[in-house]
Amino acid sequence: MSAPVPGETAWEQLLRKLEWALLFFVLLVAAYAFSQYRPLETLSWYVIYLAALGLFVLRYGSFLSAVLLTGPLLLWPLLAGLSYFWSDNPSQTLRSTIQLSMTVFIGAYIGSRFSLHDLCKTLFWVLLICGLVSLAALLGQAAFSYDHNGIARGIFPHKNVLGGRMVLLLICSTLLFAVAWRRLMTPFAAIVALFLIAASQSGTAILMALGLCTVMPVFLTWRAPAPLRLMSYLIGMLAAAVIVWIIFAYDIDPAGVALDALGKERTLTGRSVLWDFAMGLIDQRPLLGTGFDGFWDGRDGSHSSYIQHVFGQDIKNFHNSYLDIAVQLGLVGLGVTLFTGLWYGLRALWGLHHGLDAVAALPAFIFVFVTVYSLSEYALFRQHSLIQILLGATFVMAARFLEESSLSRQGSNPGVPATAAARFPPEAGSRHS
Repeated sequence: MSAPVPGETAWEQLLRKLEWALLFFVLLVAAYAFSQYRPLETLSWYVIYLAALGLFVLRYGSFLSAVLLTGPLLLWPLLAGLSYFWSDNPSQTLRSTIQLSMTVFIGAYIGSRFSLHDLCKTLFWVLLICGLVSLAALLGQAAFSYDHNGIARGIFPHKNVLGGRMVLLLICSTLLFAVAWRRLMTPFAAIVALFLIAASQSGTAILMALGLCTVMPVFLTWRAPAPLRLMSYLIGMLAAAVIVWIIFAYDIDPAGVALDALGKERTLTGRSVLWDFAMGLIDQRPLLGTGFDGFWDGRDGSHSSYIQHVFGQDIKNFHNSYLDIAVQLGLVGLGVTLFTGLWYGLRALWGLHHGLDAVAALPAFIFVFVTVYSLSEYALFRQHSLIQILLGATFVMAARFLEESSLSRQGSNPGVPATAAARFPPEAGSRHS
């Protein structure tokens, strides 16, 4: 995707190609593209680990810089590792801590070697491929593409995962369309994403998609001339009015949709009962929890095996990131997560304000997406998670942007305006240390 750099040796060109291959493969596997074939998914992560460790050594300068820029995200594997000493399942906690550490390091490395444009485009292609394969499976009535309730999930393990991935595809499609990249392909991808969001029947994804329709015009014209901003506000208000009209015209219960998106039902059945279990466990061990990833082991006589027996399903999480973190790592873990999220949100807003094009809004959209998506899925503080990879990568990209914009303001490039000298972030995929 990036042009050869003048003076680059054949060895450096090979490493650069390996980095691109790693970026694509990591996003593909972390998106749960192979979730229906667990042995293949496990093997893929072994391959990723080997490739990443090799690049960490060969690009040790970039890797060490990325680790320093990762900042508070390093608290996640640190706290997870410390929980070994009070975990209900120490061996599982240790194994998962190693996986979480590698996930954080890989995300940080990606952030040090690529730009936001690189990440957005690669994520677009990965999710479009996943979306098209899911669509083909659904149209072909493949058994694996529907859950036990007959609801579409495509190649993913759950309908919410399908809906969430397609919301990310919709975000990437819109941002890339705004910068005039593949103006025919991006609308096509957006249509595929919207269709699969509807097919998934995921309340969270539907709400996020509707929200995008109202706020996207405003975000995309953040730094535009006043007339264009006024037009975007009018479009956003029109979209909101259309949504309200649909609610009344088709007698939609917005409260019920919102409750479903939050995992609650009026009858207090289903996920709300699962949440009640979580609250009870938090009350028992409120400060430090049961240990990272040590709860859902399914051992005989454990709380997790009892919950799985009650629901009659192989449940592996509470379908809520904040509750899962609080159960595993207590209020300390939840506090670390919220602190990191606040830090990330501030950096995302800084980049949105000073960025030069629409793709600069990607971290801000990821921040909003993760905040809402985590209400119905376990996506934060999790190893091998696409969300974890994206958070780590964009966090480092934002940190690089802050450093370079600070240097430009201090006059390191005399006569060059700060906004011109500090792009968000530069094309790092073509740079090497």
